[in-house]
Amino acid sequence: MKLNHLRTLVKEELNKKLNEEYQDKFKMVGMLITNIKQRPQKEIFSDIRSIPGVTVASSKEPMEYSAQNTEKFQTILTIKVDGHPWIAKGGFDRSKMEEIRKEILKVDGVLSYNVNPDNISSL
Repeated sequence: MKLNHLRTLVKEELNKKLNEEYQDKFKMVGMLITNIKQRPQKEIFSDIRSIPGVTVASSKEPMEYSAQNTEKFQTILTIKVDGHPWIAKGGFDRSKMEEIRKEILKVDGVLSYNVNPDNISSL
């Protein structure tokens, strides 16, 4: 790898990180697995939307509804988070997204919410 190319990559990554420090909105995409036999999906999404900071929650099913197991129903969940609730309490950054992921796991009917760190981005 050429030195100039390496410098450019490092500069881009630093700019991303510096810009991210001043961001107050993030987006997180992950695989949500729920038990819709136990509780309707609408109620689960309603509870996720009620988590402080979550402003938008949208979903997309990776396979046909009829092909899915209702006890382990898979959905690609995208949430957008506004950092306002945390900014007043001392700060908001990418690390808060893990806290929000843990809050989603506490929602009744949610079995797992797996998020790759690469699927968390600032808005």
